[in-house]
Amino acid sequence: MLLLPMEVKTILEKIRRSKTAEKKECFWALQIGFGLVKSAIWAVQQGLVTVLAKGETKFFQTDEELLAAIDESFAAAVDKLGAQQVFAEPNRVVLGLPRDWVKEGKIVAAKTKLLKLISKQLFLDLAGFVVFEEAVVFRLKSHEGVPPSAILVYLEKQKIRVDLVNLGKSLGSETVVRSDDLPSDLIEALSRIRYEGIFPARILLYGMPGELDAAKQALEAFNWQGVAGDQASGIPNFVHLPKTEALETDFDIQAIALAGGREIAQATGIKEVSADLLLPPEAPLVQATLVAADQAEKMGFVKDQDIIQQTLVEPKEPIAVRPKFCLPRLKLPRFALPKASWLLIAVVIFLVLGGGLATAFWYLPKAQVTIFLTPQVLEKEFMVRLDPSLSKADKKNLALPAEEIKLVEEGQKTAPTTGTKLIGEPAKGKVTIYNGTTQAKTFLAGAEITSTSGLVFTLDEAVTVASQSGTAADPTPGQSEVNVTAAKIGTEANLAADTEFGLANFSRSDYVAKNKQALGGGTSREVQIVAKSDQEGLAADLEIEFGKDVLAKLADKLDSSQKIVEETLTSKLASQQFDHDVGEEAETVSLTAKMTFTVLAFSEADFKDLIMDEIRDAIPDGFEYKPEEDAMSFELDKVTKKGEALFTVNFKTRLLPIFAREQIQKNLAGKKLPFGEAYLHNLAHIDSFEVVYQPQALAFLKMFPRWERNISIELKVK
Repeated sequence: MLLLPMEVKTILEKIRRSKTAEKKECFWALQIGFGLVKSAIWAVQQGLVTVLAKGETKFFQTDEELLAAIDESFAAAVDKLGAQQVFAEPNRVVLGLPRDWVKEGKIVAAKTKLLKLISKQLFLDLAGFVVFEEAVVFRLKSHEGVPPSAILVYLEKQKIRVDLVNLGKSLGSETVVRSDDLPSDLIEALSRIRYEGIFPARILLYGMPGELDAAKQALEAFNWQGVAGDQASGIPNFVHLPKTEALETDFDIQAIALAGGREIAQATGIKEVSADLLLPPEAPLVQATLVAADQAEKMGFVKDQDIIQQTLVEPKEPIAVRPKFCLPRLKLPRFALPKASWLLIAVVIFLVLGGGLATAFWYLPKAQVTIFLTPQVLEKEFMVRLDPSLSKADKKNLALPAEEIKLVEEGQKTAPTTGTKLIGEPAKGKVTIYNGTTQAKTFLAGAEITSTSGLVFTLDEAVTVASQSGTAADPTPGQSEVNVTAAKIGTEANLAADTEFGLANFSRSDYVAKNKQALGGGTSREVQIVAKSDQEGLAADLEIEFGKDVLAKLADKLDSSQKIVEETLTSKLASQQFDHDVGEEAETVSLTAKMTFTVLAFSEADFKDLIMDEIRDAIPDGFEYKPEEDAMSFELDKVTKKGEALFTVNFKTRLLPIFAREQIQKNLAGKKLPFGEAYLHNLAHIDSFEVVYQPQALAFLKMFPRWERNISIELKVK
């Protein structure tokens, strides 16, 4: 069992039992890595996370050392917090845990017991936890304004953890033992992830204090051009040479504090404040946007103050202004009038011209402001069951009623035959069989006789040949005549008279046959026939023709609210009939067939209603959901025996930032161009903007129109 030193426990108990009712609440952020811990004390003021004090980075190897390391890190943070009277010492902690400690959104059982013991020994209330790699990604997104695409490298003494992130989404992560060759360690981890796409050309280092700069130099000095991308083996494939950046030493612990502040107190950003310059709770903190909390002051913006009252700082990219246009001087004819009259006329002219110019300067200038928005991509994955037996959606089990849409296609197709066969007649005639033995011999029909050239004939009927007669000195063989037919067709068996034949395996001295007359009638010729491959190819071609545009034809059977799931498309051959069988003599073969296609369809309205609750919960503040931006892809997992289709549905949509046009018009009206530009640059979720001024003659004013209605705002997605 892990035990905290008694004197430390006593001190902590005394501090926490002191009166803190009049003090503001703050929290612990605790990061537990593979071999190090970091801590910080933070609070939320004016909607921002404020880092009040940071503990020291401590290292550990065993569970006992982990508890001591946390205690020492906390003690350093408490010392830095000092005796100031604003905040009470925290007892609630937000944990930043490595990905290996968390499975399916829960801390693994082996680590849960350890964390409960740490909580008990240090008198801590566990407020929540976050995977610190994900917290780093979230803070990068908050800091840079867009979901990051990068290779995150978390350095520790003995290991490195590599996360491949694309648009804020993790594509995979690996932990490898750290060696003296960091580039090789990184390549090994990336190859294990086995990502087949293009790797982001950005490497971000964080974690180990005091080693980030050296690690950055090692990666920058490495020859990345010598690394050949190989999708099959997982070797990294870089289109551009990767750029290496080292995050601040405390970037990760601040990221954990930001994640905790967002969940506990709905904080929108982070502001680090030195412990010896703490703000009182009522002091407002300056916040420009979530992208960078300190950019507002640089651009001349301070909360609750008009930018006109601030010192102007020229923006990086001034708005293009039309060339100055000079008005011609007016020349009035001279009249012989008294001086007083001329003075009166001059005053009237001055008032008329002045009023006209003032009116023109007020009403004539117009500005067309086109703002190109940076949408936020929202992706979610759902496991959905399409069930033809359902009559309505089952939200609890994410099941949708499905309709089977059928289409019957029929037609005929003809193709030339490719098979060949030799046909004709065998040679025929009569032979005389001679028996040179002392016993009669019967030969059955079908018995074979073979010519000296190897041609085979068969007996057409059974025949009995008598034994030889005469004396031993002058024997006479027995003989019988029989009809024979050649075993094969063709002219080769047309043999001349007196051809000698042997009988089966008998010696020619015992049995021999001869034809007294020529054997003839043998013919042969090659003809075209239906081959089995002809029928198979014809069936395949007709099936392809049936399948052309079949999805479009099936879609025509739907109403506008239904959607086809292409992955469920099946086909079945209902009937087929060939006009010639395999082996038949024919120059062409035809097939008449009928095929049935079936696909599942569902109601898009039912599907969106099924998942809308989860979609709404995932929409961040300041963005709006546009159904027309939706995109869905389906991956069929399996089809059950009941005809249910189980799908993984990848839902993707673009969320558009919410802007009040009237407020933008009001904030721009009458502002000088640099201030207006600074204001537009500082708006969140903007990629860029364009401003066109009319008329050109008034461009020399270098300011936005004073009349709000003359400023038109157009929002576009880039």
